[in-house]
Amino acid sequence: MSQLSTPIALWNMHRRVHAAAWVVSMTLVVVLACDRSSAYALGIVLDLDGLRGATIAMEEINAHGGINGHTLELRSVGGAGSYKASVALETASVLAADPAVLAVIGHTNSSASLAASQVYNAQHVVQLAPTTTAPVYSEAGPYSFRLAGSDVHQGVFVANHVLALTPRPRTAVLFVNDDYGRPLHEIIVSRLRAGSLSPVYDSPYAVSESAADNQEMIEALARAHPQLIVWIGRSADFLRFQPLLRKALPVVEVFGTDGFSGNTLADDTLHLPDAVSYVRLVDMQRPDSGLRRLFARYKREGWHEPSDQAVLAYDAVQLLAEAVRVVGPKREAIRSWLTRLGTDLPPVQGLSGAIAFSPEGDRLPQYFLATVGKARQAPVNGTP
Repeated sequence: MSQLSTPIALWNMHRRVHAAAWVVSMTLVVVLACDRSSAYALGIVLDLDGLRGATIAMEEINAHGGINGHTLELRSVGGAGSYKASVALETASVLAADPAVLAVIGHTNSSASLAASQVYNAQHVVQLAPTTTAPVYSEAGPYSFRLAGSDVHQGVFVANHVLALTPRPRTAVLFVNDDYGRPLHEIIVSRLRAGSLSPVYDSPYAVSESAADNQEMIEALARAHPQLIVWIGRSADFLRFQPLLRKALPVVEVFGTDGFSGNTLADDTLHLPDAVSYVRLVDMQRPDSGLRRLFARYKREGWHEPSDQAVLAYDAVQLLAEAVRVVGPKREAIRSWLTRLGTDLPPVQGLSGAIAFSPEGDRLPQYFLATVGKARQAPVNGTP
């Protein structure tokens, strides 16, 4: 246990006190569980809301007798939200080297998941990534699975949505220059151009704490007079220079990819991203009793509604628990069972819908549209 810790130190500097207190409480449960030699363990490398969803699933499983009489526990190490390959590799090495860890849920983002996949595949440990969407993850290896479709499909979905707008808007594209943004950008722009819509402006944005670092880009963007910005990136980045953007282009519309989702939107008290439409990976209005229970739990705890990652992390824990329940606590058997879902085994029903995997470990794509700050509407469901 000396090598293992939860990522509470990374969160409690910028989360509300009650959220940090909940993580501390959860941490104590996990640490105490580590003393039970008969417990089954899953590694987890997710941010706060992903950890919440996963922990709720763990609590429900244990409340119903665990897995074949064994308690389920979650084990985590530092660096849960990091995008750095070095941190991801170190995290993966610690978890993969622990023989008690049967599989790992994570990492939080595509860059970290891709780096960590090298370790998990080399050590024959199943990696189940809830929200990793980078296309190259399909080639990570036989132990890499994900609960979101490849961005090959999201890129087509986003481009088709823009191409279907009438009249077609003058469109600009801004993207984060990393393993998430680059491939998604290439797919979207290629599809737009194939549909005879060439962006009037196309540029990576600077990931910086200072909005001024994007001043020159915003000025160039304003000179292009776009009516719509396709934002391929994260809402936290968007919020930093949204005031400059709105000053330069007060009426421009913004359409974000799935990276725009997350707790950053819920924690924003200034309503800076209001009216931004974006892609979601989960239909939060599914008529599913389990999903409603999760929403009710969040409401009781005083949290904002669960993010896509929270729902998918919940499903990941339940899915792996079912695998262990069926085939036992064996890493290779777990991998084999996952590959059979949707072929000689029926898909598993999760809060996010049916779960099955392609030969590359990808889930079939599903996308929904949401708008920040607007009343809930029936989602636009789509696959390319």
